[in-house]
Formats: sequence, C-alpha cells, structure tokens
Amino acid sequence: MRFGITPLELANVIEIARSGGTLDFGRFNFADILRDTHQQGFSLMELSLDVRYVLPGGLTEDTVARIKTVKEELDLTFTAHLPLWGVEASCPNDYIRRASVDCLVDAVNFVKPLEPEIYVLHATGSLASEFSRMELPSLFKGIIADYFVGRAEQSVREILKRTGIPSRSLAVENVEFPFEATWKLAERLDTSVCFDTGHLISGQSGPIDTVEFVERFFDRIAEIHLHDGSFHVAERGLVKRVDHKALGTGQLPTIELLTQLEERDYRGTIIFELTMKEALQSLKFIRQHLPKLSIE
Repeated sequence: MRFGITPLELANVIEIARSGGTLDFGRFNFADILRDTHQQGFSLMELSLDVRYVLPGGLTEDTVARIKTVKEELDLTFTAHLPLWGVEASCPNDYIRRASVDCLVDAVNFVKPLEPEIYVLHATGSLASEFSRMELPSLFKGIIADYFVGRAEQSVREILKRTGIPSRSLAVENVEFPFEATWKLAERLDTSVCFDTGHLISGQSGPIDTVEFVERFFDRIAEIHLHDGSFHVAERGLVKRVDHKALGTGQLPTIELLTQLEERDYRGTIIFELTMKEALQSLKFIRQHLPKLSIE
C-alpha cells in the first residue's frame, strides 16, 4: 500500500515565516520541506493548496517550478487538496459560489504542472456543515442536504468543464455533512471519493461505519485520509468529536480497515493527515500489528 503525508505543518511554516522578526511567508522553502519529508521515508505527498491563497507568497509560480525539479530529482508523487478555507462551492449565495469556483479552478490549473494523481475536494463547506448540525426533522434535513448538494453539483460541473481534468481525478471527501447526499453527486458526475477515516469515525459524515463505507464505495475510493478519531456523547447530550490523531489512539478499527483494503487489493493513495511525528508513530503502529502488510 502507498502511504504518504501532507508535508506542510502550519506551526512549522509560521515559525519559519517569523524567523526574521516580521511575518513573511516567502521565507520558507517549499523544496527543502519536500526534501526533508523524503528523508523521513515519504515519496507520496499531498499538497495543501490553501497555502497559495491564505499565506501570501507561500506558493507561487516560481515555487511550483522548484517543486517540479525536486519531484523529478527524488521521483516524488503528488496529490492535491483543493482549497477549503473560506471556500463554499455549495453556497446558496451565487456570488460566493461562483467566487469559490473561480478559486478552485485557479488551484487546479496552478498545480497541473506537478501532475497530481488526485485532486481532493470538499464539495460542501462550513455553511452546509452548520445546517447539517441543526436540530430538524429528518425529512427537512434531507431536503436541505440535497439542496446544498445540488449547488455543489453545479460547481463541480463548472470546475470539470473549465479545467478539463477527468471526472475520476476529482475526489469528493466525506466531511461534516451527510455523505449519503454527497454520494449522489459522485454518482451523477462520475467522480472519485476521498475516504477520510477521522471524519467518519468521529460521526461527522453520518451513521455509517468504516466496513460499510469501504464495501459500498470501494470502486470510487481513489484516496484515503488516514487518521484516528473518536465520538463521545458527554453529559447532557453534548457531543465531543475528535479527529486527526495518531493511529491507535482513538476508536478507528485500523487493523480491520487495512486488512479489508488489502484483501480488496486497494491501489489508491493513503495520506496521513498528521504531523510527521504522528505519521511515523502511526506507521510504527501498523508495522507492529500488521507486519506482513506491504508498505511503500
């Protein structure tokens, strides 16, 4: 199985950016970060494209040229996580939806020279998540979810048309929103799926477990965001969700999941959405419990 990581850790980026006394995101060298990540044993990396829009000077055309050189030098493979901070591709307000599409199209075209295997997309954003948390009758919640997905479908159609990428190279992720609704979009537009284990195990994507998720959507799963998490109902019904934790520290049935994927001969990418320390800890956990598992 091919395991990778998101090489940029925000805390490290900020530390480098402020090293000269003022905050300058042009100070950190993306190519050096990739080399350091490769030295830790990872050749598959997911590029977080929010960097281009949220950290001024952090990811420019010159940076892409340097990354391409390192990619060829070290034989790296990339996937790309399209922007999500402030992006609302499913927004009912069409001004915001269209601006989000413009941003997402720009991100795809910007990173194309690096030939990502997969472009991961949050088809619904924080506004849709907010509505999905409302205490409403299930019928009303279903109608609202379908409405947001309809807007997202309009956006995804535009993204595919304007970028020219194959629909299966775009993977919609299960996020804090009913995935049953998002799945309708994936089927209608023939996209892939990004299976985020932490989002699922913490109850963000609806009442479905990991075994069922893999069984139902396996043929579309092109990428997995692998991290642990948990879901607890505390006193007075308060819900506590935790994700982005090292494997073995939460409720994710990691051994069963990886065994299931191995038996089904999963060939897609697996990305640790963790810090380097947590990713290495997670790899150690996998090797201890599944010593025969092939790890690339």
